[in-house]
Amino acid sequence: MTGRARALQQCLYGAAIVVLLAGLCGACLIGRAAGDGAGARPQPLAAAFVRQGAPGGVWAARRAGRAPPRSRPAPAPRVERGSLPLSLTVNGTRESRSVEPRLLLVDFLRDDLRLTGVHVGCDTSHCGACTVLLDGRPVKSCTMFAVQADGAEIVTIEGLSPVGTMSPVQEAFKDNHGLQCGYCTPGVILAATAFLRERPSPTEDEIRTAVSGNLCRCTGYQNIVRSVAAAAVKMASDGPA
Repeated sequence: MTGRARALQQCLYGAAIVVLLAGLCGACLIGRAAGDGAGARPQPLAAAFVRQGAPGGVWAARRAGRAPPRSRPAPAPRVERGSLPLSLTVNGTRESRSVEPRLLLVDFLRDDLRLTGVHVGCDTSHCGACTVLLDGRPVKSCTMFAVQADGAEIVTIEGLSPVGTMSPVQEAFKDNHGLQCGYCTPGVILAATAFLRERPSPTEDEIRTAVSGNLCRCTGYQNIVRSVAAAAVKMASDGPA
């Protein structure tokens, strides 16, 4: 056998001895960590080192049965969104609810009270399709929170006149064909109603200014202006809306 072969053989013998000793040491440590009891469950080598390093700590107490088993921390409780009390009168009916502070008035009227005559058009306060009367004044319900109307009296197109009848403004719009698709009509009628209560004898320019906050993409406003003027005449003879 050459010198090189003999050196390689010695290296292999040495490596085998190292592996054998490492296995024996690991088995010894694992047995000590498990308590060397009959039927003891083998423990990971890393855990054995940790436990042997602190024989008098929590590991020793847990092995002796004096400490509760370790458990995962409970998840943080889910925080529900707060709600605020809301009480208001809508179309003559008192409504009391608990609502989220962020809930818009238009969503409360449409989703909670099912008053779908309040239309959603732009969500930016430009179109006026969501107009309602708040304490007699026209407001765009997409621009205020429901809780801001607490204690107020609101009228939507559904409550402008008794069921089966029409107000003077509604009749004037019907007689003068002041609508086409009808999407903007509830907001226009409510805005015109509030306007005519303050200005019973308006000029054409005043009418156009009054309805300028309500966008209509169909009529060109000609019949809308004509309808409001006819409503003013009707209200002057029959009484206010």
